[in-house]
Amino acid sequence: MNKKAILQYLNCFGQVDEKTNQLIDECIVEVQQYAHFKVVHQNFSLTHGPIGIQELDLSFCSNDLEFYMKECQTCLVIACTLGIQIDRQIKYYEHIDMARAIVFDAVSSRYLEECCDEYEKILNLGEHTFRFAPGYGDLPLVLNKTLSRVLNVHKKIGVTLSQSGLFIPMKSMLGIIGIGKSQQKSCMSCVRKESCELRKGGQRCYVKD
Repeated sequence: MNKKAILQYLNCFGQVDEKTNQLIDECIVEVQQYAHFKVVHQNFSLTHGPIGIQELDLSFCSNDLEFYMKECQTCLVIACTLGIQIDRQIKYYEHIDMARAIVFDAVSSRYLEECCDEYEKILNLGEHTFRFAPGYGDLPLVLNKTLSRVLNVHKKIGVTLSQSGLFIPMKSMLGIIGIGKSQQKSCMSCVRKESCELRKGGQRCYVKD
């Protein structure tokens, strides 16, 4: 796993002590042991002006999504989870060892991203954008509910949603990938580069080795 990315989840941007480094290594082993990665996806046609999904007669009203996918005619909606046991371990550690709970949570988040990245590779998508998730930029979080119903995530991967649109298990995510245009995360391609507080502080919201 990418430990540099894990440290970003922990808001650690410099060197960490040996004890913390060892704790991260231990949590990596545990997360891989308890995680049960499941995934579901479906392809759709995109419309533009405003951007939306043709088959669902659904408009996103998102300038950010239009910016990143303006040259894409199709998209892939993907949802995945690490399963409920990860949540149970986090709650368990919150009662006995808060430091381990925080690190375990960060490692779990990164592991979910890496599992989804690896799964995308076997799909042979060709030129494609990064995953754009509801709640990111100006794309409303409530879209999680609509797209989760379409993918039938409850039946297929065991994921439900809270009233506010958050996933249960919490180490689950849903994203939209534009097909036909290569667009990776970078500060210069971001629509929020001028107002980003992370960038002003010399940091960024993604990891590039």
